[in-house]
Parts: sequence; C-alpha cells; structure tokens
Amino acid sequence: MNSEKRPAILVVSAGIMQIPALERARALGYYVIASDRNPEAPGFQLADEHLVLDVKDVEGHVAWAREHGKRVGLKGAFAGADVAITVAAVCEELGLPGVPVEVARRSNNKALMKERWLRDKIPTPWSAEASTLEEAQKILVHTGFPAIVKAVDGAASRGSMRIDRPDQLPAAFKAACATSRTGTAIIEQFVVGKEQSVETIIWKGKHYHVSLADRHFGFAPYAIETAHVDPSNLDKETQKRICEVVDAAADSLGIDFGPAKADMILTDQGPMILEMPARLSGGFHSQYTTPLSSGKDPIKAVMKLAMGEQLDENLLAAKHDRTSICAGIFPEPGVIRSIRGIEEAHALPGIEQILITKAVGDRVEPMIDNGKRCCWVIAVGEDEKDAWSRIDAARQVIRFETVP
Repeated sequence: MNSEKRPAILVVSAGIMQIPALERARALGYYVIASDRNPEAPGFQLADEHLVLDVKDVEGHVAWAREHGKRVGLKGAFAGADVAITVAAVCEELGLPGVPVEVARRSNNKALMKERWLRDKIPTPWSAEASTLEEAQKILVHTGFPAIVKAVDGAASRGSMRIDRPDQLPAAFKAACATSRTGTAIIEQFVVGKEQSVETIIWKGKHYHVSLADRHFGFAPYAIETAHVDPSNLDKETQKRICEVVDAAADSLGIDFGPAKADMILTDQGPMILEMPARLSGGFHSQYTTPLSSGKDPIKAVMKLAMGEQLDENLLAAKHDRTSICAGIFPEPGVIRSIRGIEEAHALPGIEQILITKAVGDRVEPMIDNGKRCCWVIAVGEDEKDAWSRIDAARQVIRFETVP
C-alpha cells in the first residue's frame, strides 16, 4: 500500500538487466511496482510491490492497472525489457505518457516494421513474412543466399539463424515460428558490415542521440553478441550518417516520444537499419556502459519522461570521455562444476561489474541465442585499447569448469 502517496511507477520486467532501472526508480523517490513471471526475479527485492505476471501478458497488466492504478497512484510505466506493447497498453488505458499501442506494436513486430521502412525507402535489408514453409521458399528466391530467418516478434536473437543452403530452411523456419507469438517468420536478405547499437530519445520533435556503440558477434550461424564497445570508434561523419537513418526510421514507425533503440549495420552501400523497438537498449548498454563511458543517464531521463516530467537534458550531456566494454565469457556447454576467479577479477583495475546468471550445478546450453549467455564482464578505460586490456585481464582469471 502506497501510504506515503509517492508517485508510482510500473517497471515491466525485474531480471538482472532491470536492476539499474529499479535502482533509479527508488533513487527518484517513486513507489515502485515491478512485474515478472519469475517469482524469484532478483529485481523484486527493489520493489515496493511486485506482480508475478508474464511481461508479455498485455491484458493482465492492463487489468491490474485498471484495478490498482488509482490505489497506488500510478503515474507512469517503464519498459525494462522488450515489452513496449505492454507498457503502451497500460499507459493508453490510464492516460499516462507514452507512445500509442499501434506504434509500440509496429516497433515490436519485424514484419510491420519492415513494411513501413520499405514503403518509406528507409535503408534496410529487404525481407518478407512467411506463415508456411512454401511461402518461405518463395521468399528465398528474392533474397537469395545467404539469408537470415527470424522470429517476427522475438528478442535477444531467439529464433534467428543465418542459412546458406536450401536444406537449412525447414529447421530454421520451424525454430523462428516456434519462438514468435505470431507463429510466423521473416526471411531477410543477408547484408555484410559492422554493426552498431544506437540509443535515441525523442522529445518534442527532437532526436537526442545518447549513445552509439560498436557490436561484436560470434557463434555463426547464430547472431550472438560477444561484446559491445561504448562509444563507437567510427568517425564523426559516419556516425552522423548512421543517426540520420535512425531518425528517419523512428519517424517512419511513428515513434515521437521517449526511447527508440536502433540496431544498425554499416554496409558498403551505407548504413542500414535492422530493428528498432520503442525502448532503451538491453545488453547492459543503457544500464552500465553508457553511464560509465560518458556519465549520461538515459534510464533516468526516460523514466522521468514516463512520469510526465520534462526532459532533463543534463542527464544526456557527457560528463567525461572514456570507453566502456561489456564482453561475454562463454563456458563450454554442460553442467557447471565450479566457477573460480570472480573475486580476483572484481579486484582488477577498471572492472566495474561481473554479472553471472548461472551457479554450480546449472546447465550451460549451446549458444543459439543471446538468452543463453550467462556471464558478462563490464570494464571502463581511458580508451578502447585500455578497456580491452582490462577485459582481457579479467578473462584470464575467471574460470568455469563444466562437464558434459
């Protein structure tokens, strides 16, 4: 019960990646309600109230908001994960700040997203949606090989796979459809280039480019992010061209308030956009590396917007110029027998966070999507070379022992 009548905020999702957002909400003095389907979600410890509810359960969240919004004094909702539709629906129901549900749905559905971008001639790889294997085979005639098969509304690269031959399509298509709530998949032209993550906040017609990070991938044919470097080492002119595409893509989708997170790829033909959900980034980008590298606080800025406040531009102003890297450690698949070196790594210069989601006795699964990652090291240095040296030092001492 919100007896102090503090302004209340609903943070949708309460896993390890949402802890920084929940900490910000508490620091801002809000009455914090967190939702997650996991009754043991670590973020629940930071909430005044918690809901054991699937974060994609839109109707469940709207029903709760309708019944309890007035009781708790709900003033805003924040997307802690890939839950823009859930948040938009709650905000629309109670008349809170946010984007329309239609826009959130468009930003969460790769088929609707691509339909807009291709219509508006936004640079993006060509793709089409398929509901049957026969449709997927026909689309491949247009994309050619290699191609990417993706879940229509999945996140963390779940259900995504590069295919190079026709015989790979059936299994990839089945996996993508099983992962997507639509039961369909998109088949996308494969393009080559360096990838970036771009953090944008939109307020009163202006696009604020908060962060642009370089992304590193491995484990082909799956798209597993092995690390990101914040900020990017691309030259300013190239970054400007990337941001121009980001802005046009957001306008095309109708995102005119709050966050828009872009996955970009820099090809020989120029920058292209891959995806854009109406939320802040995951992968510990907005959570840790941007605050560490620049002193900016995009989570706090977006949270205050969600609560009906004006944009605090000071939160988006750089306070310093360093480089922060978030890099994964990838144990061999199997059951974890031991984890060593964590305290030693924590004590190393520049190591800011070591985040582990597995314990002794847990199983490490093969890396087929980003949800299978289980260990991240976050470091900060004076420049990229310095930051990588600190990551490498930590990798030398952290040891996972697994058995088949």
